[in-house]
Amino acid sequence: MKTSLRIRLGLVLALAAALAGCEGPCSRIESINGPTLSANGVDLTTYVAVGTSLSAAYESGGVVDRHQIVSFPSLFARQIGKTADLNGGAGTFTQPTMNQDGIPALLEIKSLQPLIVNNTGRTTGIPTNLAQASAYHNMGIPGALLVDLVDSTHYHASVAPVFRTNYTYFNIIQRARGTVLSQALSLQPTFMSIEYGANEVLGPTTSGVAPSTATGAAYAQLMTGALNAIHTLSPNTKVAVFNVPDVTSIPYFTTFPAFTINVVTGQPTPLLGAAGPLAAGDLVLLPASALMATGTGFPTNGANYVAGGVGNGNPLPESLILRASEVATAQAEIAKINAVVDSVSLRPWVAKVEIHDYFAAIKANGINIGGNRYTADFIRGGLFSLDGVHPNDLGYALMANRLIEGVNARFGCAIPAVNPAQYASATPSKATPTQDGLYPTDLSGLMDNLAMIFPGRR
Repeated sequence: MKTSLRIRLGLVLALAAALAGCEGPCSRIESINGPTLSANGVDLTTYVAVGTSLSAAYESGGVVDRHQIVSFPSLFARQIGKTADLNGGAGTFTQPTMNQDGIPALLEIKSLQPLIVNNTGRTTGIPTNLAQASAYHNMGIPGALLVDLVDSTHYHASVAPVFRTNYTYFNIIQRARGTVLSQALSLQPTFMSIEYGANEVLGPTTSGVAPSTATGAAYAQLMTGALNAIHTLSPNTKVAVFNVPDVTSIPYFTTFPAFTINVVTGQPTPLLGAAGPLAAGDLVLLPASALMATGTGFPTNGANYVAGGVGNGNPLPESLILRASEVATAQAEIAKINAVVDSVSLRPWVAKVEIHDYFAAIKANGINIGGNRYTADFIRGGLFSLDGVHPNDLGYALMANRLIEGVNARFGCAIPAVNPAQYASATPSKATPTQDGLYPTDLSGLMDNLAMIFPGRR
């Protein structure tokens, strides 16, 4: 992390620390006109969510109202008695809704064999409640970092170290009305969910670069300062903090193996990268599919699923490869972030939401829902959307239940769980490709969509 960021964060955190005098126990408050559920004295009157694209229900390369209505904050809100309107985002839990085919227009499957995924012919939507007078209850902003919760420096500026070049979602959700935290607190929340940290790792790794080894330390400073500020300015607010999953285990990084089968010898043969042949533990990024479909990355006569069975010997650029050492760095920073979540969750007014181990178990073993087995595989698995990064509706329903479980366990509530079967396809994927084994894909448009939230940061 660059020195300029450390200085700026130091100023922000110094201010937060000055505001933060109380970190100790808070007196239990009784629910007033609360939802008709067993809240065990926890006031759930006003729920506000802050976070990233995961909170915003980003799916298949964009945000659209028909998926926003099943964002994990929206599902949680409904389980505690709130209402959320698909048309215009109205209700007692408001969201910055976007119509038509979303912003940007969502990806869709155009062909199964060959597999072609793009958003050609789809209609870009527009915000439907941009003029809402108050802040939104769901302040999840795609591409947001934890620093964005308390610091507005990068909302509309392309400066180091974030280098954000697209401000669309901040224009639609933050709307130049102050920091995300100040807007969240303006709603006088009695309960908040905080979901940050994944983008600090995804930003670099989706560009084939390891995150800074200062990522975890910066997160610790920011999270401590943010929670101190919340508790000082709104001492009765209960908070749930999400930990971070292993982002290197999502389909964006796991769909293509580092090895192919040599058609002559029948033996595994490493793919080629600009820095040399790939090795065990190296990951090929999903956008490499277009080049791989032409034979790039395969040693000559070494590929069994490129047209003609012959590679062209040209290496893949390193920007489409995450080397094993970079994977290890990313996982180490995730571990540091999650240790911070463990620590802050010791505060009596903070609940931990465990999704790291939960999704790791699904990655390893799948999950059975309604008699069907769902996995973390791209398209076939039925849990991730077409961008290979974000969950689909079912995945967000599972996140909502993790939030509910964390809150119930910490505060003794009895919030009813979401029925995930309502958001699951009848099979792991209604659009399972007909071709078995590995296959080349055309994912044109994927990088354009993801570039809105993951600018290249080296």
